[in-house]
Amino acid sequence: MVRSRMILSCLFTLLTLPLLCCAQAEPQTSAAPLPRSTDSEISARELRIPGKALRPFNQGTKLLAEENSAASIREFQRAIKVFPDFYEAYYKIGIAELNLQHHGEAQAAFEKSIELSHGRYPPADFGLGVALCLQQQFADAESAIRRGLDLDPAEAEGYFTLAWVLFNAARVPDAEKSARQAILLRADFADAYLLLGQIHLRQGNTSALVSDLDAYLQLDPSGPHSTEAIGVRAQAQQLLAKQRTAVPVVAGTPNP
Repeated sequence: MVRSRMILSCLFTLLTLPLLCCAQAEPQTSAAPLPRSTDSEISARELRIPGKALRPFNQGTKLLAEENSAASIREFQRAIKVFPDFYEAYYKIGIAELNLQHHGEAQAAFEKSIELSHGRYPPADFGLGVALCLQQQFADAESAIRRGLDLDPAEAEGYFTLAWVLFNAARVPDAEKSARQAILLRADFADAYLLLGQIHLRQGNTSALVSDLDAYLQLDPSGPHSTEAIGVRAQAQQLLAKQRTAVPVVAGTPNP
């Protein structure tokens, strides 16, 4: 059983940074770059963002989606030079720095976004949580994410990010609870099922792992991790079949 779990663990390489799969939105063409506002007063501020700042911001967002993180940072810096209070641009810089594995720089960018938004922009809290987690600062990471969830308790990505942090902190039951909350809030959240698969793998719950991968493949059959998911699912099913056909040895029964 232990060896089988080790094999599955080696094969199961699907877990990715939570923020990167949900935060790289398409570039905006209007004067409203926020993916979501939690305060109606922010909309008036959005209208004050000049076009000279929005254009490089949108270009940076496009480059970020194309995985050209270094170039995107330069565009976001151009936007900030025109509009210094552009906290969304600092948030995107944080995402780009995470892509480049510059965790300290990402933390600083997210903290600046939080400062400029007066703590009213949940994505920056979630991003900060990821950056802190990658630096093994699990308690601070959890606190940052929970601050974001206090602002937007219906944010599925926030619960997914929290589950990822808790999983990395070896708080597996709590991670499972948060991952399920993410799915409850967004039933088509394919990546949350991948995270649940990791959780159930660590728990040794092979049947649940198969169910998680079935759900993921149904939601994202041609996604970037589908090939890996199919392979892991096949291995898990083979393990389950062996477990079902194994003949238990009754205590005290002599060997033939």
